[in-house]
Amino acid sequence: MVVVSLFVLNRNGSLIYSYETQGSHLSSNDKIRLSSTFHGISAIAAQISPKRSGGSFSSLQGIRTLDADTFRLQCFHTATGVKIFCVLLPPYVDADLLLRQVYAHYSDFVLKNPFYELDMPIRFETFEKEVQRKRKAPLI
Repeated sequence: MVVVSLFVLNRNGSLIYSYETQGSHLSSNDKIRLSSTFHGISAIAAQISPKRSGGSFSSLQGIRTLDADTFRLQCFHTATGVKIFCVLLPPYVDADLLLRQVYAHYSDFVLKNPFYELDMPIRFETFEKEVQRKRKAPLI
């Protein structure tokens, strides 16, 4: 599995964290445009998709995976509205475990930090190191 980019969006769709490998050449504006477009399309998909019985949280999430010939975009939606998504290159492997681990580190290193304010960009070295370590670790 090759992860090209990883993005964290707040509940309003604003980009609060992005990580790219060295092969990616996205500008800051491209990252913001990509993440806000995904947030909007995912919200539209959640609105037009058929409702599942029970009205649970999982029925209102939006896009989870978008497969193309040259890439896969996979997203993890949290109960609080935060979206964590990554762009993968073939061969595709389910990245749900990676995304859940990034969310666990977000909860541990970002949300528990007394100096972090919600919806602000994430600039914590410990979180960055853990994301890089998880991205390089093989998923089983």
